[in-house]
Amino acid sequence: MNIQKRTKLEHYLSVFISVLVNGGLFAAMLIYITFDTEQDQNLQQTMVIDPVDQEVIDEVEEEIVEEVTEMQEMQDFTDFQDFDAQIDTDFEPEQEVVNAPTDTDINQLTELLSDIASPVVMSGMMPGRTALMRQQGLQRYSGGMGDQTEAAVQRALRWLQSTQHSNGSWNKEGTGSGNAGYTGLALLTFLSNGQTPSSAEFGETVSRAIRYLVESQGRDGAITGGGREVYSHPMATYALAEAYTMTGNVLLREPLERAIQAIIRGQMADGGFPGPGGDRGYRYGGGGRSDNSVNAWHVQALKACVIAADVHNMNIPELESTFQKAMDGMLRLTQPRDNMLGFGYTSPGSREILTSAGALCLHLAGRPRASQTRAALNFITRHGTPAWGESPNPSEYGGTINLWYYTIQALFHNNPDGRPFQQYNRGMATALVNNQNPEGYWECFSQRGVGQGKVYNTTLAALGLMVYYRYLPTTQAERIQQQPTTQPQGGAADDDIITITL
Repeated sequence: MNIQKRTKLEHYLSVFISVLVNGGLFAAMLIYITFDTEQDQNLQQTMVIDPVDQEVIDEVEEEIVEEVTEMQEMQDFTDFQDFDAQIDTDFEPEQEVVNAPTDTDINQLTELLSDIASPVVMSGMMPGRTALMRQQGLQRYSGGMGDQTEAAVQRALRWLQSTQHSNGSWNKEGTGSGNAGYTGLALLTFLSNGQTPSSAEFGETVSRAIRYLVESQGRDGAITGGGREVYSHPMATYALAEAYTMTGNVLLREPLERAIQAIIRGQMADGGFPGPGGDRGYRYGGGGRSDNSVNAWHVQALKACVIAADVHNMNIPELESTFQKAMDGMLRLTQPRDNMLGFGYTSPGSREILTSAGALCLHLAGRPRASQTRAALNFITRHGTPAWGESPNPSEYGGTINLWYYTIQALFHNNPDGRPFQQYNRGMATALVNNQNPEGYWECFSQRGVGQGKVYNTTLAALGLMVYYRYLPTTQAERIQQQPTTQPQGGAADDDIITITL
């Protein structure tokens, strides 16, 4: 066989082999495609979605879209462009601007505050703030004026809402730079009415106020926010404690613990807290004389902290001892007279407002049956029924609405069914309901009360009108814890001029 024939044979053979291999591959591919198509048809038959299930999925998708939209809207709380930098002349400028603690995520705080569905079940002294218990308290204790007093409270809340700054704060007249003290009082007013971050009308207002207080806390735990430390901090701590009690928001626990520690460190050896004098008057650690106007706010704040600690199992060993020591500090500035006991300012004396504050604080401290409590009540009940335009002492520190705020609470805790409370309540409630500005705020008529400003007078007036349900009486037997009392010490006459500047 020659070379040409051999080449031709090899060519034909390679073509045959190629056709054979390609034919086999084509046949295998055809079989695979046919089998896969059948499988795909079977799969399509088993994955058909029932129309009812599709509707459910569509609804879930719509809910998710709405939730995302709501969370995007909540981010508007971080816009503070309208912050008013003007500082009222009655307030000390903030010495140091300190951001919130680095271990607290403020954005997370805002989202969680706004996502709370309802307040926790409140134990201790605060179950009266639910809608049902508020109504029952009004019916039982308001002397038939519940509808009028609650309408006045709602007008006050709406006025406060309208004057809240864009950063969540308030100030003296509803204008000016933010102040932690006034913000604390305003927040207390909403909380006392049972309003929380989940409330339909006031939820955003409450959330922004809480956030402002947390952001105003310094590295030492003090919440100053543009005011005198020993006034602003206890008022802010008071509100923060009640917010934690009512919401159970775990992100408030650490700021509250740090705020409590600031009070514990700032307490002086005699149990009081610094007022005028010293190197840095009205500042923790700055020296100065014990001041009962300051002490009273600390006792109230510490009581709220004790309740929060009890409700949420906070372990702060020195809290109760600091609380009782603060009460003893107030008693050191008292003066007995004719079966009565008066409370002084920075030395033993008998000031109207401070004696009412002392009587309230004795009840909060678990000493309702102490001889000092009875003697203080004898002092404050000698004035009879309050009326608008009448004041035991027009030049008294804080003003007449401040006096009513303390007195009505002291009488309520002593005996809400007693004649002294009922008479005082009738006069105070009538005076406040009939003299509220149509816009919702109160301006005090007494000389020293005018200078306290609209926010101060409005919050204290509204708090006084919520006494029927704000706290349960501490005289209930199961809530009384008798504490040892300290005998008041003698001292100079109480001739100081009292000033209160938040």
